[in-house]
Amino acid sequence: MAVTITAFKGNTFEFTVKSPSVTWYLKKAVSIESASSRPDINEIAKIKQSDPYCQYMSLESICKSIIGTADTMGIKVKDLD
Repeated sequence: MAVTITAFKGNTFEFTVKSPSVTWYLKKAVSIESASSRPDINEIAKIKQSDPYCQYMSLESICKSIIGTADTMGIKVKDLD
C-alpha cells in the first residue's frame, strides 16, 4: 500500500493511505484459478475510485485506464457481456 505523508509548519502533518496499485490487482486476478473468484475490471475500478487521484474520474475512465495497464503488462481483458 502506498502512503503519502505531508509535513506542515507548526509540527502538523497529513497522511493519505492509497489502495494497492492496479498492477497488483491485475496480477492477483490472473493468478487465481477459479474464474468466479476473479475480480473484474469494474470491481478494481470501484476500489481505485476511492484513491485521491481517481476520485473525480468516471468509473468508465478508470476502467479504460486499467485495461490499458493490463495491455502493457501483456494481459488480455475479455469482454464478458
